[in-house]
Amino acid sequence: MTSSLNHHRASQKRFARTFILQFLIVAIAAIAMLACMPSHAYAKSYTCPSVTIDAQANADGSLDVTEARTFDFSGNFTAVWWTFDNMPTKESMLSVKSVSLTNESTGETQTLSPVEFQRAWREAGGAGYPSYSIDEDENTVYVFFDESDSEVTMTLSYSISNFVQVYDDVAEVYWQYIGHGWAVDSDHVTTTLTVPVPAGTQVRAGDNVRAWGHGPLDGSLSIGDDGAIYAQVSSVSAGGYAEIHSVFPAEWMNVSGSAANKHMGNRLDSVLEDEAQLANKANASRLQSLLFIVVCLVAAIGIIVWAVFMFFRHGREYKPQFQDEYWRDVPAKGLSPAVIGRLWRFDAESPNDLTATLMHLSHIGAIRLDAGSYEAPNKGLFGMGGSKTVNDYYITRLPGWEEKVVDSIDKKTMDLVFKKIAKGADSLWFGTIQQFGTDYPESFNDAMESWQGVVSAETNKCNFFEEKGSHYRVIFFVLAVLLGIVGVFSLFVTDEFTLFLAFIPPVVVLAVLSKFMQRRSREAVEIHAKCVGLRNWLKDFSALDERLPTDVKVWGEMMVYAYVFGVAEEAMKALQVKLPQVIQDEDFATSTGYWLMPHYYGMPGGTAAPVVSPAEMFQTMQANTMQTVSEALSAASSSDGSGGGFSGGSDFGGGGFGGGGGGAR
Repeated sequence: MTSSLNHHRASQKRFARTFILQFLIVAIAAIAMLACMPSHAYAKSYTCPSVTIDAQANADGSLDVTEARTFDFSGNFTAVWWTFDNMPTKESMLSVKSVSLTNESTGETQTLSPVEFQRAWREAGGAGYPSYSIDEDENTVYVFFDESDSEVTMTLSYSISNFVQVYDDVAEVYWQYIGHGWAVDSDHVTTTLTVPVPAGTQVRAGDNVRAWGHGPLDGSLSIGDDGAIYAQVSSVSAGGYAEIHSVFPAEWMNVSGSAANKHMGNRLDSVLEDEAQLANKANASRLQSLLFIVVCLVAAIGIIVWAVFMFFRHGREYKPQFQDEYWRDVPAKGLSPAVIGRLWRFDAESPNDLTATLMHLSHIGAIRLDAGSYEAPNKGLFGMGGSKTVNDYYITRLPGWEEKVVDSIDKKTMDLVFKKIAKGADSLWFGTIQQFGTDYPESFNDAMESWQGVVSAETNKCNFFEEKGSHYRVIFFVLAVLLGIVGVFSLFVTDEFTLFLAFIPPVVVLAVLSKFMQRRSREAVEIHAKCVGLRNWLKDFSALDERLPTDVKVWGEMMVYAYVFGVAEEAMKALQVKLPQVIQDEDFATSTGYWLMPHYYGMPGGTAAPVVSPAEMFQTMQANTMQTVSEALSAASSSDGSGGGFSGGSDFGGGGFGGGGGGAR
């Protein structure tokens, strides 16, 4: 396992965490909005996926209707009902002809028989078998059955007398075929209304037969050559309505002058005036909706253009003056390898920085790394395992280290290892560090966070990362979240998928660019360019035709950065081939080099079997310890407990008659 691999994994994890956080914020907001919307308190639910209605306006003024409404039940249901509480006159009477029930999965149709209505059925209960009943006082038709998790089509055929209103000039059908009382959406509504065209009469749409649709603005209406009026609506929302308003010549009707639906005077001019006002209102509403969508699209494009502009101005990386492929020195004098690591990873924390700092302390002679072994209890069955020999590495604090350790990160590292974990001792095993994390997880976690805090403070002193970019990174992220919330909200409120789609591009652009808005300063870019050059040289020096340095101190320092940049294994192998004398030099082997070689290089006689390098072992130990600490802290926390388009129609629920609504239980 190399530091470059960990760097790559850390980057992936950070990207995943940010993406998941953005997704969760938007999802939680959407759930919260849904929770605030009216909903049934029952576990069961139903929808009406399709409604087909055929109606015939008769010359005697009656209206014959056959409505086939499909119910998709989730859970057990025993009754549905239609309410007709909006009759055109007091003399308009409801008469039910037939009721049938069709199971859509089996195709079986059952014709239901009427039963006498009981007032208690208004709230609950029913006949207990497939049937229907009419509540004449409330003009409500109840259909009783017993269905669970099924799709059923109820077909209701009925007639309403005195429905067509007759004036001196025209007859008028003002029919609300979907009433505002339905508690669920009525989807895919197809309606046909046929007027009583006398035999041999030619229908002229817009002349002797006029019709208008009211309700959802995406509805459509047309008039056929036979006088049939066709209306289609994709969905009528719960609480909404849909209606047809039609007029045709009064002489097509056959009603007496004393009939309840016969009126004196003309009606056509007032109908045309009313419908013109409704059409203007509907067109204005459509225009407003269109303008709103256009404004949102323009705003989305504007946000994208602005975000891209701000990225190029404050987020795009500066071009370094150093353009060479190779750099053969430390990236910057006087900077800790941990700080260089932060610069390399765009200020992301990494536990590898602690390993690099320990390697640096070995290089300057403040500590020494050795291999050894010790006896430890062998935890067998019932604790009767005796003891076992553990091969391990130990770190020793060398005399005079105080004069050599001047950097604040180096001092913090010495305090962490020898004062905090070793409790003042001059040496400790790798295993001691792991045991400390197991025994004192909270203390270990606090100590590591404190150490990373010192690294952050030293990095901040260098002003490697421009505040403007970080500032816009937060702005981009917040805007992406807010636009995501607004987009989801608009979908539920307006039911306009086009409007929702307008929010997706700016959200994606803002979210992606927010990942890249932070940029290095001009000074940091130069140092980073030299880091890249040094990494390239450490990878390629064995293949270059040039004189290599032979000073073990130089190579000791270089190998610290090889570890930071994730090329230590390649560099060590190349060094063994090109300059074996450096590898064999005691000063190199007992300082930085020892961290990167299997432990048999340092064992007396070289008889031990080769294992992973101390740096890799320390890295693995540290990761395992942090995992143990995380699990321990998580467990502790959990124990605490925690004819054309439609117009909108008149206000207050439409102007048509016959509508009411219905429901199911």
